[in-house]
Amino acid sequence: MKAIRLAIQRFLRGPAVSRLLKRLGIDPRVYWLLMDLFGQLSERREIFSQLGRDGVAMRKAAWAYYILSGLMVLLFIVAGMTLATYFAVFLGLTALLLFTILLSETNNSLVNPVEGLVLAHQPIDGATYTAAKLTHLLRILLHLVPGLNLIPALAALMLKGCPWYYPLLHMLAAFAVGLVIALFCCAIFGWLIRFVPPSRLKSIGMIAEMAPWLGYMAIQFSRVGHFKLRIPHWLPSQREPRLALAAAVGAIAVTIVVLGIRALSGDYLVRVSAIAHGGSGRKVKARRSHLGALVARLFGGPPARAGFDYLSRMMLRDWQFRRQMIPLIPMVLVPGFAAAQAIRVSPFSGKFTAMHILPHAFGIVFYLISTVIVFGADHQGAWLFLLAPAGAFRGFARGVYARLLTLILAPHALLLAVLAWYWGIRDAGLFVAYSTAVAAVYLGLELRLIEGMPFSKQPDASRNPFILPMMLLGGALMAIAVGLQYFLVFRSPVVVMAVTVALAAAAWLGTRSSLEAFEVNIRFHLGILSTESKGIYTEVDA
Repeated sequence: MKAIRLAIQRFLRGPAVSRLLKRLGIDPRVYWLLMDLFGQLSERREIFSQLGRDGVAMRKAAWAYYILSGLMVLLFIVAGMTLATYFAVFLGLTALLLFTILLSETNNSLVNPVEGLVLAHQPIDGATYTAAKLTHLLRILLHLVPGLNLIPALAALMLKGCPWYYPLLHMLAAFAVGLVIALFCCAIFGWLIRFVPPSRLKSIGMIAEMAPWLGYMAIQFSRVGHFKLRIPHWLPSQREPRLALAAAVGAIAVTIVVLGIRALSGDYLVRVSAIAHGGSGRKVKARRSHLGALVARLFGGPPARAGFDYLSRMMLRDWQFRRQMIPLIPMVLVPGFAAAQAIRVSPFSGKFTAMHILPHAFGIVFYLISTVIVFGADHQGAWLFLLAPAGAFRGFARGVYARLLTLILAPHALLLAVLAWYWGIRDAGLFVAYSTAVAAVYLGLELRLIEGMPFSKQPDASRNPFILPMMLLGGALMAIAVGLQYFLVFRSPVVVMAVTVALAAAAWLGTRSSLEAFEVNIRFHLGILSTESKGIYTEVDA
């Protein structure tokens, strides 16, 4: 295996590949120097935010997709799916997953060029630097495309009418789809870099990440989405005009992609400083908040207020938190839009509506927040918390909890006013109380997922490929909870009231235990930081 790896490295750094790089406007010597630099930084664990440079994470993600695709194969073969549908389903799934992952990775690589600030003064042209930055996208393809398609390609031979050469055809098509999507993602940000001011590029990049999900939601919940577009009826009936139209569309698409990628090689390094410092949030004047004073009074004094204000500000300004959370907002809003369409029907009517799902949507929100909130773009400043007295972290943890609690109380206060208009005060009050208790239980449990001081760890992109499978697993568990709730709880107002009281008691007990665990996690993480800093200074003194 080692010999094969060395042979591949010799070929890639050989004259043939060097000539190809020169034709593309890339300096081979500087390109491989940058690749070695990025590889060394990854081995030293100084680059966590780029998935393609973390070999361990890529292997774990590939095995996860091997398992997922194998389970899907079993279901499709048992169902007797036709070969054409089988082929289309796996290519469509590959396109969807790779588009979401590669779009996020391209955005993070190009719009948050932290190491570019150090390299901007070096004699490196934009094409070479951009090529070295985006090479890790190819490693993502080499791991995830086989993970999603190797088992389905081989298992397709058991389908009726499958030719012997189908596995090779399937894999070639899957890699072609992945390569086209990678080039398309690069082209998107090439056009953005060309036309968007550098100071606004981070914000526009986040909107670009959200665009596919926003488009899906617009089609799903708009009236237009309920009608068939009947696109085949718009096309010419003769074969020759159809071929000409397809060739024209393909030529336009290729032109857009090529020009977008060429935009990356222009003056990208010149704009690096403005891009890296842009979109960091507006400077606001410090002001006293009545809500902060209330938190200090109820949750533990000035340390609680510090935790409340710290989380409030950082959730709005931290680049890594916004990058990971904003593209997921449309996925979380789907139950909310569905509930809004069914708002006229009370869950006490005996009919199943989307309102039954709404209380559990908060569980998804808090799961996503809890898993990413410890990572931040300014993680180097975590040493500041080492200066705080040890007794302050108890109140600080309670202040963080109070800020997350407002994400429950504020929407439910608005929801009570709206539902009372449609259902009456009794049904609306019971439902809102029940939903608040359910959300509080989720928050109390998921506080344990916060593994340290918020925004104090280096971003870790190894979690990105597992978001969708975890969302699918969480959706299955949520469906079971919603079914039990529909059949057992919302049959009587008395039962709802009793379950609400029980859930409130469980939330109180669970939150007390989770806050203690959260405080311990903060102390433990800061203790590791303290030990690491002492080790660095000892090494320097020696």
